[in-house]
Amino acid sequence: MADETKLVAEKRDQTGTSHSRRLRWEGKVPVNLCGLGQESVSLTISGGDLKPFVVSGSQVCDLVIDGTEQKVIVKEVQWDTFLLHILHADFQRVDPKARVDLEIPVATRGSLNEGVLDHVLHEVSVNCPVFNIPEKVEVRIGSLKIGDEVTIADLAFDGDLESVLPSDTVVLRIVEAQDVEIVQEDVGAAVEPEVIGRKVEDEEGGE
Repeated sequence: MADETKLVAEKRDQTGTSHSRRLRWEGKVPVNLCGLGQESVSLTISGGDLKPFVVSGSQVCDLVIDGTEQKVIVKEVQWDTFLLHILHADFQRVDPKARVDLEIPVATRGSLNEGVLDHVLHEVSVNCPVFNIPEKVEVRIGSLKIGDEVTIADLAFDGDLESVLPSDTVVLRIVEAQDVEIVQEDVGAAVEPEVIGRKVEDEEGGE
């Protein structure tokens, strides 16, 4: 795994709309840090450092406060109307040793040359570090042929990602196209529908 981005933050004692507005004029972003049962801390981070980190799609970084590093994840980011400047951000402390079981989607890449894709599992159960949660796992299908199967053992898991499912669990397979017989319903013998709102005649007669 590549080295995580480091962001330097400074503690701030003042809060409120006017103070936050002044910080933004100075090129800084007000940030809140919470998590791991510790008190929330109000911080500021340089907008010039924070924006490239967020735009890159990264979620994990080492946050440096008073020379001390702690691993955090991005919890929420608030942008201005034109998505040009970050107005506020929330970070959450994470235990670098903690792991979690979760479901991640299975995405296919490429196009089939033959047969039909039978997507048996659209999600797979994995165990991974809480700060390294993947968005998806990809399967290349361009070289697959009819009869081929892709199992958990065939998936490429990065880093510390581990599958919770048995290695022989089928994720997808390529099958032959089946002709489907379409049965046309005989509408000629359909019963005349009842007219809603039609008055029912009095069985005893009379006008």
